[in-house]
Amino acid sequence: MNFEKLEALMDTLPVCGYPVADLSVTHHGKEVFRRMVGYADTERTVPVSENDLFWIFSCTKIATCALALKLVEEGKLSLDDEVAKYLPAYGTLFVRREGDRLSRLQSPMRIWHLFTMTAGLNYDYKTPAIKQLLQDPHATTLQLANALTEAPLDFEPGTRYKYSLCHDVLGAVIEVASGMRFADYAQKELFDPLGMTSTGFHPSPEQEKRILPLYTFESNFGRAIPASYGNTNSYRLTDCVDSGGAGIFTTTSDYKEFAATLACGGLAPNGYRFLKKETVEMMKKNYLCDAARGDFSGGRFFGYGWGLGGRVHMEPVYSKALSPVGEFGWDGAANGYLLADTDNEIGIFFNATVRSCSYGYNVIHPRIRDYVYEALTQS
Repeated sequence: MNFEKLEALMDTLPVCGYPVADLSVTHHGKEVFRRMVGYADTERTVPVSENDLFWIFSCTKIATCALALKLVEEGKLSLDDEVAKYLPAYGTLFVRREGDRLSRLQSPMRIWHLFTMTAGLNYDYKTPAIKQLLQDPHATTLQLANALTEAPLDFEPGTRYKYSLCHDVLGAVIEVASGMRFADYAQKELFDPLGMTSTGFHPSPEQEKRILPLYTFESNFGRAIPASYGNTNSYRLTDCVDSGGAGIFTTTSDYKEFAATLACGGLAPNGYRFLKKETVEMMKKNYLCDAARGDFSGGRFFGYGWGLGGRVHMEPVYSKALSPVGEFGWDGAANGYLLADTDNEIGIFFNATVRSCSYGYNVIHPRIRDYVYEALTQS
């Protein structure tokens, strides 16, 4: 395996505005490449290490969807169920029509709409209901999900795509279907069995010290400056809200085990069967209608659709990607990136700490993907 291009790319990232970057590549469940560059402190005196913790933001979404699919396997949840079966407040939803006219839904919101970001929700935390809820430091995941129903939907479920709080609501559904707090369910079914000992939703005081500081990217100058909020995750709304959309902290060593598990069809490197192979195959299919795919596809997503948890590669002739049809995964607000390919059992997990960095999504992530496939193809 010749990873020279990948090594060179990683080594140049500090010059490109990445104070920290950590990349792991697994093949057939075994790590075949690992490179860490940069520093763990803003003074740039302490080199990054395997023990450093990252907020992975929306890379959380893939785990949330996978955990929900585990409940589908167990018969405790169905993709066609109405969301109101688990969250009754979703039985009386309104949708915004032309001219801001409101009316009741023509068809109910279903579980698969939450998976696919087609539920009509948005990412607005500034509604009166949410503002009031967050005055309570003990507000829960269920309370957050219910508060979202006080604002009208942006469209009829299933008709369009909009990146939103869908997976946070899915976390609340998991709580009802499993009978457990979402964070506890994730610990029991995913983190503990895979040996992800430094992963969770609410860090201890000791873990807080290990979380790397965040940066903001200044695209005009190609540099990152320390964020005013330090290492705080703005999506961690309270100590009792487990954000299914952006709430996980972890190490690269931990989360690459999850990427490898998806890449190996649900079988973890340690032999734990997290999901059935046919369930993982469901994650690889596009579930968007043409109008919804039009909302999603384009730019860095040419040739991609959206499956049960993230992007899904559909048309290599448009994407120009070297990965095969069915490659899937997602990324995060601080430039994290996860890829799973069950055809070749390739898992990629890239960790970073830079927000507002479109350069990473548009240039670095595709290059990481293609350099990995070049190296493994050459071997």
